[in-house]
Amino acid sequence: MMHSTGHTIDRTVVEDPRPGDVLTVPAGSRLHVRFSRTLSSWSVADRPGHLVPLEEGDHGFEFLVFGTPEAAPDPLRLVRQRADRTGPSEVRDLIVLVG
Repeated sequence: MMHSTGHTIDRTVVEDPRPGDVLTVPAGSRLHVRFSRTLSSWSVADRPGHLVPLEEGDHGFEFLVFGTPEAAPDPLRLVRQRADRTGPSEVRDLIVLVG
């Protein structure tokens, strides 16, 4: 038998984040980062330990956020690769704080 507690998981959605954006999300929530669909694709190059990947695609990522607030967490580094060029064409570092 399943019981419902009525508790829902918070979800923060960020679209086309700018380099250096600082995001504050609560522990136990989900962070969904998505980019506009273009001929390029995005990948996660590095992530802080308090973000657990749940889903990764060419234009979006979803993470479970856990942990406690840190003074200076490592950035979430996302890299865009263009279909018409070799090598990364853009790197975006985002700071994800637990709050």
